[in-house]
Amino acid sequence: MAKSFPFEIVTPEARFYKGDAEIVIVKTTSGEEGFMANHVWGVKLLAGGAGAAGELRFKEPGGSERAATIEGGFIDVKDRILVFTDSAAWAE
Repeated sequence: MAKSFPFEIVTPEARFYKGDAEIVIVKTTSGEEGFMANHVWGVKLLAGGAGAAGELRFKEPGGSERAATIEGGFIDVKDRILVFTDSAAWAE
């Protein structure tokens, strides 16, 4: 079983999601990237911007996979992962 870490998605209006994840996959300006526990710390700009939606996927502990549509922003990777984005909605 993969190690989990705290994970949040935050928009200007509210915290969209708070929980734990085993992996987070986003599209950055360098391409699609995945982040797991103990990843090298860093901050990356997410692809797209206002009006350009992208997909964020993550796996919760226990195997449940979720996806959300996000608009731009950045990902902050430390001992936890924070995604700051202009907007977020659960993918259908």
